[in-house]
Amino acid sequence: MESEINKELIFNHFARKSSPLQRELIAHWLREKANEEQYYEWLEEWENRNPQYLTKPELTLHRYTTFLEENPHVEEANTPTHTPGLSVSNRWGRGHWLVAASTLLLLSIGLILFRNQILYQTYETALGETRSLNLPDGSVVRLNANSSLRVPRWGFGHKTREVLLTGEANFSVTHSPDSQKFIVKTAKNFEVVVLGTEFTVFARKRRAKVVLNKGKVQLQYQEGRTEKQVTMKPGDLVTLDPQNHLALKTLKQSQLHPAWVNPASEEKRFVFEEATLEEVAYLLEENYGLQVDITDKELAGRVLMGSFRADNVDQLLLSISELLDINVIRQGNHVQIKDK
Repeated sequence: MESEINKELIFNHFARKSSPLQRELIAHWLREKANEEQYYEWLEEWENRNPQYLTKPELTLHRYTTFLEENPHVEEANTPTHTPGLSVSNRWGRGHWLVAASTLLLLSIGLILFRNQILYQTYETALGETRSLNLPDGSVVRLNANSSLRVPRWGFGHKTREVLLTGEANFSVTHSPDSQKFIVKTAKNFEVVVLGTEFTVFARKRRAKVVLNKGKVQLQYQEGRTEKQVTMKPGDLVTLDPQNHLALKTLKQSQLHPAWVNPASEEKRFVFEEATLEEVAYLLEENYGLQVDITDKELAGRVLMGSFRADNVDQLLLSISELLDINVIRQGNHVQIKDK
């Protein structure tokens, strides 16, 4: 039976040209997990080749709204019980059309949402939570708090090694036998292209940055309407502001690993190297969901240096208070920082 199932038949099926018998064969074929993976790979390929078949909910909604405006609803009480010359099928035609249009609109929107759930697996972390992921190609990802990583469900490591990051993550990428590129895409209009390396990507609203621990990466980004790229070497830190203006500096060895993870263990050890209190406040907001109020600009510019362990946010706040000899007062999700 499997010999009867090929790409041509599946493509005809996507185009709604398959017979009832063929659809039954395909349904039986899809019971095998390996065939299911092949099916969705062909689905993605067919959709890329046939963009005209992609749903357009905005256009459907516009047509539906236009129809309602041109055919206003008339209350049944004001409508004659019988209109000479009007058949029953015509009187019910409008209602059927409205139902069909509404169903099409809902299906169009639903297909877009469902398609992403089918094709991609999304890993997320809550506020204050970190998580380690082992990708199918052997690469390891440490996902920081309040972050998400989207990974293709099928074909990862074979057809593609592209992931989409929101938030912050540390990557230890395995080199593939065919030297396939590993690409981290972000919503900040930049992506990191690597072959085999270890690096950290930060992509949040206030800015984006990439720290390269070892190996070699190429950073591709867009500044205004100009597409640019820069090649990083170990020890480089690239920072992008909200307008994607780039700044590059070299870090010390102790600064290469992110402050929120110790590469030698899973303990939460924070390392601050010349970090201002304002930067620490951003960390508290992004990783723990706290609203931080610093009483004056001079205090916000004070530098925090040191390494310490903090298993929870209260331990972290206590350590900051002791290191800088300041008052740190927490009430629920609100934190006030001021001099003693």
